[in-house]
Amino acid sequence: MQKRTTAVVKWFAFIIHFIIGVTGAVILAVSLRILFDSDYSHLLFHGSGNYLAGHVLVATGISLVIVGLIGCTGIVKGSSCLLGLGIVSLTIFVVVEVTFGVMAYYELAEFHEKVHLGIFWAIQRHYGNDIANTTVIDLIQQGWKCCGLNSYASWSNSLYSKRHTPKGTWPTNKFIVPKSCCIDSTSDLCELTHLNGIRNFNTPVEHVLFMEGCGPKVIDAIDYYVSYVFGFGVVIVLLEIAATILSGILVYNFIKISHFIRLKSLKSAETTHLIQSEQQQHIESPKESSIPIPSAPVYASSSRASLLAAERPISSLV
Repeated sequence: MQKRTTAVVKWFAFIIHFIIGVTGAVILAVSLRILFDSDYSHLLFHGSGNYLAGHVLVATGISLVIVGLIGCTGIVKGSSCLLGLGIVSLTIFVVVEVTFGVMAYYELAEFHEKVHLGIFWAIQRHYGNDIANTTVIDLIQQGWKCCGLNSYASWSNSLYSKRHTPKGTWPTNKFIVPKSCCIDSTSDLCELTHLNGIRNFNTPVEHVLFMEGCGPKVIDAIDYYVSYVFGFGVVIVLLEIAATILSGILVYNFIKISHFIRLKSLKSAETTHLIQSEQQQHIESPKESSIPIPSAPVYASSSRASLLAAERPISSLV
């Protein structure tokens, strides 16, 4: 019964460690793709803080892969040392991940503000001047079907609009928006609006441009994906806790079995020594019995002769 229970624990522990290793490989692959693919790196990791987050994800993926390999190898080989190393590593990961998750949750509002300001300055100052910011804004506006920070009017005071507005019309309420604001960027209306600009904020452009702002949509999208990331993190932490518990049970069983085998071998050695000693004594016992021992009849005959001699008269002895 105990062997069957140990086998079940080993299988569950192996499967969980394998899942942890595969998860680490997926995180590593996605992180490397984001870091080294120009489109994804401009979209998600523009800025030193976010770029550092990408390297943290790479380190996390590598660490999970290593822990998964250590756990699987320790289970297959029955190594208490490898499983103990895996337990220590998993415990550290759980503490770090829980701490990081709590900190990220409380800093989410500040992150929203940074994203809002990032979109604002990208529209007002950097669009058309910086390739990274231009790519980000175009992808956001086309991907989420929005225009500007709060509406298409956010482009009215941008450097991009001032630079592309025909000379002699500034300062007026006429402004230019990029083609990524258009519902159909290849349509003639989009081209006309892009070249001639939007005059007055009451111009009917709802059939040409996206009317919603990108700021609220991006924040909602961040909250949506962050909820999935937190859920994924909770699953990973639970798997790591389960792997730690099962590894601890296996280490206890391995140590117990090793102690039992050692004790059994010691008892076997003592038993063998006793058997050999008894056999040696049995071999030496016939040599000790070779000394002749007087038998009862000899003693009897000698005692009878002495009695007869005592019964003779003294005269016969003279």
